[in-house]
This record gives sequence, structure tokens and C-alpha cells, in this order.
Amino acid sequence: MKRNIYIFSNTILSRKNDSLILESMADVDPIHEVDIYESEHENVILPAPKREGTGDVRHIPVESVEALYTFGEVRFNTQFFRCVGYYGIPVHIFNYYGGYIGTFLPENSEGNGKIELLQYQAHCEPEKRLPIAKAIMESALRNILSNIRSYHYTGSAFDNEIAEICVYIEQVRSAQSVEELMGYEGNVRQIYYNTWNKVLKHEIKFTKRVKNPPSGIINSMISFGNSLLYAVCLSEIYRTRLSPYIGFLHETGDKKLPLVYDISEVFKPIIVDKVIFRTINLKILDEDDFQQTEKGMYIKDNARKKFVEEFENRLSTVIHHKRLNRRISYRPLIRMECFNLLNYLTGAIKTYEPYRSN
Repeated sequence: MKRNIYIFSNTILSRKNDSLILESMADVDPIHEVDIYESEHENVILPAPKREGTGDVRHIPVESVEALYTFGEVRFNTQFFRCVGYYGIPVHIFNYYGGYIGTFLPENSEGNGKIELLQYQAHCEPEKRLPIAKAIMESALRNILSNIRSYHYTGSAFDNEIAEICVYIEQVRSAQSVEELMGYEGNVRQIYYNTWNKVLKHEIKFTKRVKNPPSGIINSMISFGNSLLYAVCLSEIYRTRLSPYIGFLHETGDKKLPLVYDISEVFKPIIVDKVIFRTINLKILDEDDFQQTEKGMYIKDNARKKFVEEFENRLSTVIHHKRLNRRISYRPLIRMECFNLLNYLTGAIKTYEPYRSN
């Protein structure tokens, strides 16, 4: 199975034949840069765990790389992009604090204008767009509800919150506009976030979602986790013939990827939120792993690597898909979700039912 490569610093990555060679550099301080040098091998500074003694060397077949995630000050040249472009490897670029900057998507030889026209038509016609938006929203809210119920069954009392959210889910089914749906989502998320102070086992104050800039430890984790999930969803959309620029629940606009946000809504509660609960409750991260800056609260470099590791573990978690009656991990499940939408738009299936965890 292909895997993601996360680039922080302190590793030499070179390409030789059909392999990427990762050589860790011991006893070197992080420089948060990526460089590719002109030589017969295309070398680049990459992240890897710090190791004692001389650096370890790993050989990674290029065909095994799903996507690259780079953090910090990064410098690329055309030779690098020629390589990842040839193998169809997306490159997601984040700043040092984990904020998403942008993505290099190789040319998709399987792109289909007809699919993009179907997306656009469904987006512009309310009778087609609203059912898709409703399906996405209901699945997203049901996955939120599943999270709350899982902690309700283990001892935390959330009867009132569960009842309130169930009412909103019923209202989603009778909603008359996308704007109405987004209003219900905002109400449910406020109820949901109010339960987190009981779900989290340690005293970390969290009262509301603050995005730009993120305020407090939990907001910084949500922002970083969501950015990672957006990049994963964008990679999976790229593997299909769908356009990330045309969505159904979220509006189109400059510098926006509405379909990425649509697909991610379904998976935020069961991937990002679960990672946050685990890292806090198991003390994988604590208050010392965060720093307050003028631009908000951010996860420190080493702690960010721990979060990414937990995020990757969650993507690799195998679950039983009740509707399909088969075992599948979350990463291919996200791609399956994209194909599910694609099949609905083309008429291959009659109803669109996004994934629900319960």
C-alpha cells in the first residue's frame, strides 16, 4: 500500500533509479528547510526522527509514495516537480506552524471534462445540489453523534446533547436551502464542542471554536488536524476525475476547494477529533507542546510530528463497513467516498449515501 511522506527536516532524500533514498542526519538541529540540489541524483532535505550515531539509510520505492507533506521553509526546483509529476505524487505545502499554504497537483491524464460539467450542473441546480448537501450534512452530524454516544456509553452523561442533535438531524432532512443546512451544522458543533470538556480527561479549557488565528490548545489542534485532512481529501479527489473546485455544501470562491471541505465534513469527527481525544487523554501531547505567538497558539515542531504519527495511525485503522459488509481502513474509505459521489453524478447509482460510522 502507498504511504504519505511527511517532510520536516534533518534527512537527505535522494532519487536513484526508481527509489527514494532517505538518510537521516544525526546531531543536526532542525532547519525547517527543504532543498533540492542539481546533481545526478535530486537531493532534498527531509524530515525524519533524530537518531543517534551515524544516519540510517532507508530505500523507498517511488511507486510506494502516495503524497508528500512539507512543513517549514521549502525550496523546490523543476527537476523535483518533474519527478513527482511523472509519478503522479501530490505535494502539500504547509508553513512552519502547520498552516496550509497550497498543493502541487500533477497533471491528471484521466481528467474528464464531462465529469466537471456534471458537477457544475448539479451545483447550479438546487433540486440536484440540495439532496447531495443534505446527505453530506446528515452523515457529518451522525458521525458527530456517534462520537458523543461512544463516550456516553462509557460513563459520561450526554442525554440532553444527544437528544438535541437528533432533533437537528431531523431538521436537516426537511431543510429548504444550503444556508439552512450550514446553520444547523453551526448549532450542532456548538453542542458537540460543549461536550469536549467532559470527553477530555485533563483540565484544558475549551469553550468555542476559534479559527483565525487559533486560540488555545484545542483550537490549534483542530486547525492543524483539519489542514491535514483537507490535504488527504484533496489527494483522494485527485485520484478520481472529480474537480475539487466545485462543491455542494460549501460555496465556490477564490482560493477555495469546496469539494475538499464537503468530503472532509464526513470524516472530521471520526479522524481528526478522535486523534485529538487520544493525544490529550493518553498524554501524548500536553500544554508544554504548544507555543503562544502573535498569530495564535501553535503546536511545537516535535509535538507536531507526534500528532502526524497519530493521524497516520488513524488513517490506517481498519474498521468494519456495515453497508459494504467488509473491512477497510479510513484512507481508502475516503477515496471510496469520492467514487461514491462520482458514481451518483454519472447515474451509476441512484442514491448518494456518504459514510456513517454507526
